[in-house]
Amino acid sequence: MSRPRHSLPYVAAFVVLALAAGAATYENDASQATHHAQPGDFDYYVLVLSWSPAYCLAKGNRRHDPQCDTKSSHDFVLHGLWSQYANGWPEDCYAGKRPWVSSQVIDTMRDIMPSKSLIIHEYATHGTCSGLSPKKYFDDARSLYKRVSVPASYDDPETQRFLSPEKIEAEFLTANSWLQPDMITVTCRRGNLHDVRLCFDRDLRPRACSTNIDQSRQCRAGRITVPVR
Repeated sequence: MSRPRHSLPYVAAFVVLALAAGAATYENDASQATHHAQPGDFDYYVLVLSWSPAYCLAKGNRRHDPQCDTKSSHDFVLHGLWSQYANGWPEDCYAGKRPWVSSQVIDTMRDIMPSKSLIIHEYATHGTCSGLSPKKYFDDARSLYKRVSVPASYDDPETQRFLSPEKIEAEFLTANSWLQPDMITVTCRRGNLHDVRLCFDRDLRPRACSTNIDQSRQCRAGRITVPVR
């Protein structure tokens, strides 16, 4: 049986409305950022671990991106350490010249943050809001990164999996006895695992996340793909 012709405009309208709703969600999220806030004025930290295979898939395996170098094995890498408010977050907490990260500091981070541009961006956007020097900020970020035990199934996997965000969280909870369910969130983009976010207080102790990092805001899918290289 042929499809009634008038159904196509309704489908198209539905798609447009859905895309508009998604765009509005991202716009509302962005509006929570406070630019050029006072350095050191924040409530807690979010440690962001990016899933490299998904990043490289989205970027088309860019030839000159060291994170996507097929000769190296990058699974969960440190994306950043973000200063947060209980509601919203600060960004770009500097005035005048853009902050400078020395090549020595950059070189010390390349094993867990493969991209030089990412390191510079993360300090300018988020590190300046911590009120810390680049060295101290990245030392703290490395300390937290090393504290997190990544489940063995994510260590250079060869088989793509399809999991719920809750299942991924559960695997991290099993691997980290100090972690509680309200301290971790899984995010997704285009149906793929995007990153895992864990919350710490200003003294680098585990703590509950606020509504900024709520699971329902970060990934509403029932099941997502964990892509491999």
